[in-house]
Amino acid sequence: MASQKTRKRMRGIFAIEGEWFTDLRDGVSFKPLLDIIKVLHNSPYVHRDAATRQELFYYLQKWTQKRYSSYPILYLGFHGKAEKIQVGDGRGKDCHVTLDDLMEQLQGLCSGRIIYIGSCNTMQIDERRLQRFLQQTGALAICGYKIQIDMLRSAAFELLLFNALLDQTLNLNGVKAMKNRILREERALARELGFRMVVRKKPK
Repeated sequence: MASQKTRKRMRGIFAIEGEWFTDLRDGVSFKPLLDIIKVLHNSPYVHRDAATRQELFYYLQKWTQKRYSSYPILYLGFHGKAEKIQVGDGRGKDCHVTLDDLMEQLQGLCSGRIIYIGSCNTMQIDERRLQRFLQQTGALAICGYKIQIDMLRSAAFELLLFNALLDQTLNLNGVKAMKNRILREERALARELGFRMVVRKKPK
């Protein structure tokens, strides 16, 4: 029987990545970051590309299936704006997906899971709406950035962030401990990047 420590190490990440540049020859991806996390934590991952709303929603639906319950951390890597992420090249009528759109897709399907949005500005939103997102989806927490971020520095921060996310128990107390650890140990970088993590409140 696997030990508790082993089970924690096998917690996985389900990553969906958008297009970073309109020139498809540029080939930038955060997949090497996932490879590093896999080596350091023995943590598996799923990585898929999504260039349209339909592709994003398709993979979100896959993530919520029981077969991917051992991948409780969702990593969305896209360009972003306040309250939304950008899919594709940002020029089509359906090029933006709001947090309300994500909430609708994930309604009641995120129990015991965490959502990380690796995009600029998306977490620039009223906390009451983020709490509504968490209550409606059942997610333990949502985190990301409130401002424009530097990709290299955010990549360094993400290694530290996922180190914390993969170590703690996935319940409300464990997620609060994750948040406190990140904001205590990586305070300067978290502040520079405008990092924000909101944990679901217990119903009164």
